[in-house]
Amino acid sequence: MMECEISSRKVLPAIRKELVIELMSLNKKQSEIAKLLDVTPAAINQYFKGKRAKVKLNSDEKKIIKILAKTIMNKDEEETKQICSLCKKVTSRLNKKID
Repeated sequence: MMECEISSRKVLPAIRKELVIELMSLNKKQSEIAKLLDVTPAAINQYFKGKRAKVKLNSDEKKIIKILAKTIMNKDEEETKQICSLCKKVTSRLNKKID
């Protein structure tokens, strides 16, 4: 599988799942999270219930998620760069396991 396929099929859903969990822990409603992440409320529900995203993030990656959740809530323009950076980091880690 190409790196971009791994990212889009496995890594981005894992990042979204952890963001959903973190944002819900910050008392955000599913409908609010859906707007923040630009996905449907149904997708938020599936992330929360674990029906999407099978890749597990490690503790360092989850620390980044906590920071990223606050960035998203503040609608900081840096969020896209942070998501891309985290996605590359996780994809790289997964590629090392495959090789």
